[in-house]
Formats: sequence, structure tokens, C-alpha cells
Amino acid sequence: MDGLVPVTFRFPSVLTPEARHVSLIGPFNRWTPNVHPLARAGDYWWIITLYFPPGRRIVYCFDVDGATWVDPNDGMTPHGRGSECSVRSVERI
Repeated sequence: MDGLVPVTFRFPSVLTPEARHVSLIGPFNRWTPNVHPLARAGDYWWIITLYFPPGRRIVYCFDVDGATWVDPNDGMTPHGRGSECSVRSVERI
């Protein structure tokens, strides 16, 4: 994966302790749930690491059992549907 930067996304399980499935959605997977499922990491997090080109701005949300959640740890940007999404910039390593 030359030239790509690992980006780890974490969703706090305390927000939805009963959650069964958490996935990352955004334009990079056409907002399709279950393409990028997060793995449960202990009692505190759901985690996934994806690779993106540096300098890219990632717009995304989490799909939690069919409900859309923004990332409480990142910035926000307006979404075309009248809601907000999370946003993260990919920095060079």
C-alpha cells in the first residue's frame, strides 16, 4: 500500500452498549453499511483501520445497527441531506 496512510476510526461502545454491528460509511464506499465493519476492541471501542492517500479529506459517519452516528472525536461538516457528518484530514506520516 505504497503512498497510503493508515487511518484508524474508533467508535466508543459506551454510546450504544447494546450495539451488534458498527460500520464506517462515506463516499469512499458509497454510504453502504457493512462494507467496512468495525471490530469490537475490548469493552470500550469498535475499531477499523483503512488506508487513504495523504492530503485527502475524509467525510464519514458510523452506521450503528442501522442508525447513523457522527464521530464524537472528530470535526463536523454539513451534509447535503440537511444533516452533518464527521470529517478528518489525512496527514502524511
